[in-house]
Amino acid sequence: MLNDLEYAKHYHKYFYTVKADTPELRKIGYQLRYKVFIEECKYNFNTYNSKDKIERDEYDDDALHTLLFHKPTNLAIGYVRLIPYSQRLELLPMEKYGKIHINDGINLVDTLRSKKTGEVSRMCLLSSFRQRRFDHAFLAGGLELEDLPDDRRFPINYLALCLTLIGTNLLFEADLDCSVAFMERQLASLIRKFGIQHRQIGEFIDYCGHRAPYLIFPQKTYDHLTPEVLLLYKQIREELESSAHVTC
Repeated sequence: MLNDLEYAKHYHKYFYTVKADTPELRKIGYQLRYKVFIEECKYNFNTYNSKDKIERDEYDDDALHTLLFHKPTNLAIGYVRLIPYSQRLELLPMEKYGKIHINDGINLVDTLRSKKTGEVSRMCLLSSFRQRRFDHAFLAGGLELEDLPDDRRFPINYLALCLTLIGTNLLFEADLDCSVAFMERQLASLIRKFGIQHRQIGEFIDYCGHRAPYLIFPQKTYDHLTPEVLLLYKQIREELESSAHVTC
């Protein structure tokens, strides 16, 4: 099994996270979203500006934004935001655009309005830092972490896990009880292995890929994180709390 310090050590050597709470950093985030969603994934969003190469929607002014950087190149490679629900918003993006069928016995509106909630969305990662050839076998149950090659750049699906932990930290920062998020089956399976506590509340649909709606619970997640991931989470949390900005 991996040493408890391996995740945190590797992350500290190669990556760092910042709040995108300045106009300059937010622009980097919008440009990254354009690169991933519009240029790489070819999603049919109507929220992009091809002249400035940014992707931005009506929820961004109310959101908390974060960026994941690659230290050796100082390149922004990942992004995730949290939209805390407020009466001014009326509806979260999942309610407005998702067109989802919620499982019987779950009233999404009541669930989202009876607690302090929000939505984690626009999570993205540059294609050059996404899945590698060993990831599929691990997700399918054919590999364990110790079976990975010695020359791996980082543990399996490591950066998707990092972005999920960043989103979890945002939930604590906003003092939310839970959030909704659309996730692919493989991502939901992966993060469950590491202690992320979520519950599927609807069917899989074609929504920027084959995704389903989930509820994510920050406190339960914190209580169930595996030891090595808990150390990684604490390191990410310290970075975000320090509000250390990138010089653009």
